[in-house]
Amino acid sequence: MTSRRASLRLVVPVGLASLVLAAAGTLTPASAATNWSYMNDYEGNCLASSTTTSNVWSATCNDSLSTRTWHWGATSYSLGGHTWRRLVSNANGDCLSTAFNSSALANPVWTSPCGRDVEQFWTGDGNRLQSADDTFLRTSGNGDAVYADYYSVVSSHGIEPERFVWWGAHD
Repeated sequence: MTSRRASLRLVVPVGLASLVLAAAGTLTPASAATNWSYMNDYEGNCLASSTTTSNVWSATCNDSLSTRTWHWGATSYSLGGHTWRRLVSNANGDCLSTAFNSSALANPVWTSPCGRDVEQFWTGDGNRLQSADDTFLRTSGNGDAVYADYYSVVSSHGIEPERFVWWGAHD
């Protein structure tokens, strides 16, 4: 009987503490995610997203702002030697998205609710952010815009290769 009481004295407080922490939101899956920031090699700016719109751009790096941090979603698949996951904005909870148009030089990127779209799956292998449709994230030569394009635009349109390089850092 004594060992049972001793066990209850240990289990009940730990269980109650877990319940309180879960209710406070500190044990949610999102809190366990690793936060990433991605700095562009050409500009030295970071990938950013809006808290209120679907806009994505490059901006001065400031690690304390949620608009500059991202985390990789839990859903993944492997193909072609890469693991593909959704890249989720910490600013708005939406996923980095693109839609490839072969006739466009600069394919837009934005955030949208995470869903089944293949264009929401990315890999960060080799200091590049590559979408599942085989385009790569790059910065624009005009302002702070960010696009997804085939890497071949480097030679065909004279776009600097460093615009396709993203240095990831995590907490």
